[in-house]
Amino acid sequence: MFLLMLGAFVFIVGYNGIAAHYNFVPGALYGLAVVANDAVSAVSLAKWYLMFNVPLFAAAWTGVSKRFFFLNLLTMGAIALMTSHVQLDLGIRDGMNAAIAAGALMGAGSGIILRSYGGGGGLDVLAVILNRKYGVRFGVFYFAVNGAVMLFALSRYSSDTIVSSLVMLFISSIVTEYVLSLFNQRKAVRVITRKGDAMVRQLTETSKFHATVIPARGGYSGAPMDMVYSITDNLRLRALEEIIFAVDPEAVLVVENTFSVLGGSIASRKTY
Repeated sequence: MFLLMLGAFVFIVGYNGIAAHYNFVPGALYGLAVVANDAVSAVSLAKWYLMFNVPLFAAAWTGVSKRFFFLNLLTMGAIALMTSHVQLDLGIRDGMNAAIAAGALMGAGSGIILRSYGGGGGLDVLAVILNRKYGVRFGVFYFAVNGAVMLFALSRYSSDTIVSSLVMLFISSIVTEYVLSLFNQRKAVRVITRKGDAMVRQLTETSKFHATVIPARGGYSGAPMDMVYSITDNLRLRALEEIIFAVDPEAVLVVENTFSVLGGSIASRKTY
């Protein structure tokens, strides 16, 4: 809940502190509320955002888990409240710099919210329902929604504002993915070796790495092999490499970036 509130605050700082001063149009339901508020300014942005969310939440009551539903509801309420009460100007005067900075802040806020297993409103709930029932991918869904928002905005905003808004959305999507990866990114290491037991013993008992041995067979020779699988971080990767090649100089090492690593370790006596 703390991360949800933090993410909502960072998102609103990006919009109210920068984007709103340049009439930039954000994506998804918040962007639709911005366009509606520009068309009918007598209704506040916060109220438009709530009105668009209410029917989606009502339709989604039975479509997702209650935990996800209420986390989204909490975040939606926080964003609506902060939209009305967090008023500031970060003082960025160049339009392109403003688009970049707003996209970075709003993307960071969205990334924190999504990492906390919440969402920014009804569209996130709807996206989950459509994905579960009809296999609609999240990227396709949000691309279609943002495209519709921008087409609607074309009738009310200048071409320069639309282009700057698209830059802001692009930066926001990149930063969202980056923030999500920062929480859990690790290095996945796979080693092909004939000395799996000795290598894992050295890794686990001496250097306190976690590892799993997967029995394998050489594709050409047919000889028995081992695949040692381990997960580490950037700081300990070099130490792991040194141990691997000290045990088996002929080992084949593959290192991959992971998007997210969750969970603990599985450990029992005399197993690796």
